[in-house]
Amino acid sequence: MSKINLIALILLSTLLSSCGFHAPAKNTTLNAIIQSEKSNKFAVELQKQFNQDAVQNLTIQIGAEIQRIQTSSYTINNTANSYTLNLIVPVKVFDAEQQLLLSQELTANTQLNKTDSSQADRLQKEESYAQLRHTVIKKLIRRLLKLNEN
Repeated sequence: MSKINLIALILLSTLLSSCGFHAPAKNTTLNAIIQSEKSNKFAVELQKQFNQDAVQNLTIQIGAEIQRIQTSSYTINNTANSYTLNLIVPVKVFDAEQQLLLSQELTANTQLNKTDSSQADRLQKEESYAQLRHTVIKKLIRRLLKLNEN
């Protein structure tokens, strides 16, 4: 029986180690001047993705993020059962000569089931918006890399 457990343990560790997970690294080729309101959480998280030692070759203007919650399903008692959370971030990207390269509203959304506790529901929404913020940052980084290739 112990041989089977050992084989299962080796197989499981091999599968988990080969999944391709790695910690995100800072983007070394891009750096930008980020302009936004002082309390913009998106801009703070975006700033962490750039290498501050690199030359700042882009200017990124971040508008106020828009958070929307829509009820997506109801119970038979006509109370909300699940939500759709939307995050919209207006972004403008300028090159070193201040020519507009990109002007777009980047969006991401997710589904949430309502919990029984209002505090747990609030924390779940906050965590989901943080994840949506990271999703939008990944979209923006991909677009910036494409712009940097040209």
